Amino acid sequence: MKYRIESEFPCDRDTLIRVMYSEGIAEKLLPSMKSVREVQTLSRDEKDGRVRRRVRYLPVPMISSVGPKKVEPQWMEWVEESDVDLKAGRATYRNVPTTAGVAKLLKNGGEVEFVALGPGRTRRILSGELKVDVFVLGAIAERVIYGHAKDLVDEEAAALRRYIEGGGR
Repeated sequence: MKYRIESEFPCDRDTLIRVMYSEGIAEKLLPSMKSVREVQTLSRDEKDGRVRRRVRYLPVPMISSVGPKKVEPQWMEWVEESDVDLKAGRATYRNVPTTAGVAKLLKNGGEVEFVALGPGRTRRILSGELKVDVFVLGAIAERVIYGHAKDLVDEEAAALRRYIEGGGR
């Protein structure tokens, strides 16, 4: 399934990009996010006007079982792999599940665009595709995962907004 999630922020485009991809931002936002248990920046490299980063996320589990089978929290864990072109104001991302069996079935990635709306306002447009390769149930799983992912993205946007409004605190 294809998706698009838009969020607005009270700052100019360059500030939003700089803050959103700054060193350790995921860890700084974690206390404001109830739907994420753990976050860890695995790598961040900035050179030639690009930022490449890898961040591991362990969300609060959305389900505990599927029928009689227990769902382990780590099955929901993923690593965000981002490549940001600072000058163009665009990023690409992939969310890669850390559990091999899940990674075979679930593919997710897309783009982030930052659009200046005028003085001190920017819209972030996160678009992409989510594919769960399971016969019949894949489309249902995609809708469930998207619903939880959208809630998480909205929560992250609210935390980032508060962080920016608070001057980086």
